[in-house]
Amino acid sequence: MDRTYLRRLKTPDSDEILNDLTNRQHLFPRRALSQVLAESAEAIGFCPAAAARSVAWLQLDGSAAIGRLRRTELAQLARCVYRFWRQSLADETAVAPAPQRA
Repeated sequence: MDRTYLRRLKTPDSDEILNDLTNRQHLFPRRALSQVLAESAEAIGFCPAAAARSVAWLQLDGSAAIGRLRRTELAQLARCVYRFWRQSLADETAVAPAPQRA
């Protein structure tokens, strides 16, 4: 099987990231956005660098409480995290050499 295909099957989509962020927003509304993203990255498996890049790109305050974000902002954040994460995965596979067959 192709490794990129298997990796794509294992990676969560933006809806799963949004659901996790929404749950964390309701359970821990006073936690900092950067802390919640780090916990979510550990639980789901997306790249923490993609989360940091998304926060910077959307010009959000990482120290602000996640409970202060609106649903639309969470949805934007989840889509950006997913997009930047997929982009970094594509860059990694483009840089990695193809396996040699005998």
